[in-house]
Amino acid sequence: MKHILITLSLLLAFNGYTKEPKRLIKNYGNFKQVSNIEFEIPKRFKAVFDVYTSNDDKEKVNGGINTVARYLNMHYDAGVKLKNIKTAIVIHGAAGKDILKNSAYNKYYETDNPNAELLKQLHDNGVRIIFCGQTGEFRSYERDEIVDFVDISLSAITALLSLQSQGYGLINFN
Repeated sequence: MKHILITLSLLLAFNGYTKEPKRLIKNYGNFKQVSNIEFEIPKRFKAVFDVYTSNDDKEKVNGGINTVARYLNMHYDAGVKLKNIKTAIVIHGAAGKDILKNSAYNKYYETDNPNAELLKQLHDNGVRIIFCGQTGEFRSYERDEIVDFVDISLSAITALLSLQSQGYGLINFN
């Protein structure tokens, strides 16, 4: 039996089998493993994602928020420890709706917030989620309509400048 397992392992290895990716964020942030990487992967990251666009389809996950999950998943899979991946998201503009609690999202869009589980997993994995107070005020969102673990800033500009001054690199994929 032992010989069969060894033979099977070798056959799979030589037939291009790759290991199952390690993920922090389940069901989100799909990525591809890359072999023969020539550019060194840093062992520490500090990134702030500027997310201000959203989907027209109110039942789809925000692609910018999903990119944060991809970023975490692929670097974790590549061997970067979670404690060395400092991450923040600044949400503003049209993306403001994507941080509403299900009850509020249902009130405005008659469906549950498709981003709710993704946001929870990101938060649970140490991602700081910051909402632009200006967006909230202009859209008349009440604090009790916004997911509890989201921090509110005076503005997106305030949060982005503050985080960049703390060494966070700005990522914008809108």
